[in-house]
Amino acid sequence: MRMWGQAQNEARSGHKQAHRPPLSIVVLLAPCLGAGGDLDDIMRGHLLRLRPYLFGGLLSVILAMDLSNQWEVPIRLIPREFFERYIDGFNPHAEPAALLALAEKDNVQAQYVYALRHTAYAPVELQIKEDRELAFHWTLKAADGGHSRAMAVVALYYFRGTGTAKNLTEAKKWADQAVAKGQPMGFRVLGDLRREEARALKAASATADNKKALSDYETAMKEAFAYYRRGADAGERIALRMMSEGHDEGVPGMPRNYELGTEFLRRSAMKRDLTAIRALAGRLEEGVKAPRDLSQAYCWRLVLTQLSGLAKDADELSRLEHTMRLPEVQSGQTAAAKILKELPSEAADALSRLHTSR
Repeated sequence: MRMWGQAQNEARSGHKQAHRPPLSIVVLLAPCLGAGGDLDDIMRGHLLRLRPYLFGGLLSVILAMDLSNQWEVPIRLIPREFFERYIDGFNPHAEPAALLALAEKDNVQAQYVYALRHTAYAPVELQIKEDRELAFHWTLKAADGGHSRAMAVVALYYFRGTGTAKNLTEAKKWADQAVAKGQPMGFRVLGDLRREEARALKAASATADNKKALSDYETAMKEAFAYYRRGADAGERIALRMMSEGHDEGVPGMPRNYELGTEFLRRSAMKRDLTAIRALAGRLEEGVKAPRDLSQAYCWRLVLTQLSGLAKDADELSRLEHTMRLPEVQSGQTAAAKILKELPSEAADALSRLHTSR
């Protein structure tokens, strides 16, 4: 995790700068973070504008000291020991040629990681280049070799037409195989497939007085969200977010329930799903589908800024802070610090998405 202020500057300027804040600055700024209501209006205004940067910097220092006893930790670092410990017998940090040689010898781990390194989802330090066709080719090889996560990803590729022609039959075949291997992502893809079928049926029922199409639509939606439910029960982050959507919309078989929708969104957010975090922060800020709570909205926007490192998220945080009272900001900062401690580490998060299941 980079220092937060540094991450924002990099996002805006497009380049990295080495930075090691002196301890004296942190010590001097720390009292400001807990300042109470005795500041005059002018000083309070200046402090409020600076607080996200001050808090983010101090929080990053605390977390970095806890994790590594150093001042800086790269923001998207997936530690080498993650690969060495959990991916049997090879090092994905190897040169692409060496990794390819392993993949060509039918090492499914090498095949999957070589494919991953050609996608936009690869950690920065591992990405070779984005090549969707190549990624699909090697993910399919790994799936053929029994890699359960690769099976689910191949299903998603076929469903979306990523790196290959869209093929819903193949998507279902591979999603079924992933589920049979105990891969929760397979349930999410099966839910996506059935939901797409449901939408087509709904469109057909709207263009004509077709009671059967409407009945089939309702059946398909119930089945889609049954799949999402199973994925959510296994902790699959997107399935959790889909369950939130289902409760918000009141889809067939799921009465509209904003409270449950918010809870599923929160669970997805706690799995580091950035889309869920943005949605949850917006919901809490606007008071739509959940009671308005600016401190909690600020909390989640601060968490989001720490995780994404994007300037747009920092700008949204600053915009919100200008509308808040000082005690509300302090409360949100305290809550954010607690959540950031509770979130799975980036290494654990990567492990959940990379390893071969059973």
